[in-house]
Parts: sequence; structure tokens; C-alpha cells
Amino acid sequence: METIIQSAGLTKFYGQHLALDQLQIEVRRGEIFGFLGPNGAGKTTFIKLMLGFIKPSDGSLSILGQSPTKLDRSQIGYLPEKIVIHPFLTGREYLQYQAALNGIPRNQLGVQIDSALKRLEMMEAADRRISTYSKGMVQRIGVANLLLGDRQLLLLDEPNSGLDPIGIALIRKIMSELRDEGRTVFVNSHQLLEVEKACDRVAILNKGRVVAQGSSRELSAARGIRLELAELNAACEQVLKEHDMNCKINGNAVELSIPDAEKERQLPAKLVAAGGRILHYSQSQESLEEVFQRLVQSRDAA
Repeated sequence: METIIQSAGLTKFYGQHLALDQLQIEVRRGEIFGFLGPNGAGKTTFIKLMLGFIKPSDGSLSILGQSPTKLDRSQIGYLPEKIVIHPFLTGREYLQYQAALNGIPRNQLGVQIDSALKRLEMMEAADRRISTYSKGMVQRIGVANLLLGDRQLLLLDEPNSGLDPIGIALIRKIMSELRDEGRTVFVNSHQLLEVEKACDRVAILNKGRVVAQGSSRELSAARGIRLELAELNAACEQVLKEHDMNCKINGNAVELSIPDAEKERQLPAKLVAAGGRILHYSQSQESLEEVFQRLVQSRDAA
């Protein structure tokens, strides 16, 4: 399947601050890809790099097979977290302006704009001034703009901001339709439940690094292990790291996640062979939220 976004060793410094650290991402055509992370993890920095607003300090990044600085902008749609629209325009006028900027032929404007407004259920409010819109309505008009033209990559930064549950479900439906049309949707978010519902694959970012990547099902299928050893020696610690590089160690107590059932079954025997004596051992299946919290907390403690 065609690769739409690909980064290798992508690094970005702001002065002495490391915002992205050796980022390795691959996003394919026709998928909804979720980019999860706490505030300050580097999510918005990555979007700025994809849009060519800033340049990387090191590493490579290609979008639709090209450098972001050489990309045909009409192929990308971007929904920022905070949409700034002139309040004296109507929703329809805003879409007409955006369509003209993106080179959509005049004879197609009316049809495309009406189609986008209908899909976002904004036809009744289309000719009202944006100053009368709620935050959720402004968000819907921003999403309607993404539907104009034939954009192959859509970058959404917190797309559910300001939306009620009905609006959130509508945006999820539209993202699914775009995927079915063969377009790629990249979603920046910290809303775990919605990402789990909407996205085909997910990357979890923390402190500029990807700490986990895969489908929501793969990540949430991991077995959460809690164990306690009489003594945690170097050999046992090595065994634990081999099973989960992001395991959380607190004295002799350990929390880790193992997606492979066979590897999980082998763990106790390997710890004993390494000289460990297990005092407590329990397991449970983790939700995406639990995976996220554990990975972020373990890296924060590192």
C-alpha cells in the first residue's frame, strides 16, 4: 500500500529544547491514523513540519512522496486546533474564499460547497454570519473546508474541540467516508476513547518519541503484568527490558505490557532462571487508555 507520510530519524530542536527525538512514522493511503500524546509531547511540532512551516533539525520527512517544502498544497487539508475565521463572513462566504484560494474551478464551487455543507449538516446556518456561530458550528465549517477539492491528505488537530456528542459522531462518520474514498486522515488528539473508536492505527508520542505504535486492537490487546520480586538483580532487569523496554520499575515491583501471549507465558521461567524469586504475579488485558497512561508515566519517571 502506498506510503503517504514517512519520517526517519526526524528530530527537531527549539534552541536547547528537544521537541522531536528520532521520530519514525509511516502512514499509508486510505487509513485514519491517530497521533496520541499529552500536551507538550511534540504532536503540533510534527504537523508544522508536515506543512513545511518549520524545518527539521535532523532526519527526513516525506509527504505524498515529496519534501514538505516542495509539496502541492492543494493536496493537503489542514484543520488547526483553533480556527480563526473573519466573524463578518457567512459560512458560505468563508468556503467560497477557501475554494478560490485552492484553485477550485468557479463552475464547481456551488456544487462542492453545497455538498460539504450538507455533509456537515450546516445548510440552514450557511448564510448566517460566523459571529453568530457556536464553537462547534465553527468547527463544522472548518471540517467542511477540508471536503473541498480532492485533497489526498487531511491533517486534523484536535478535530472534536467544541463539539457535542452528535457533532463528534458526525466527524467520525465523515473521517470513515474519506478513508473509504482512499484518502488519508491524520488525527492529532489526546481524546483516547474517540481515537480508539475512529482510528485504524495509532502512535503514542511522549517527550518527542514514539513509545508505541500499532492498531488500537493490537495496543489494547497487550497483557498488563504486575509482579514483585524478592530482589531485582541486573539479570532479571535485563529479562524485563527484553519483554518491554518501557516497563515501569519501582523498587522490586514491576509493571509491564506484553502483546505476545507466548512471551508472556515464558516470562516467569526466565525470571527464575535469571535468579529471581517471584513474590507476586498477576495479569490483565489493558485498554488503550491504560496503555497510554502506563507508557507516558513510565517515560516521565525515566
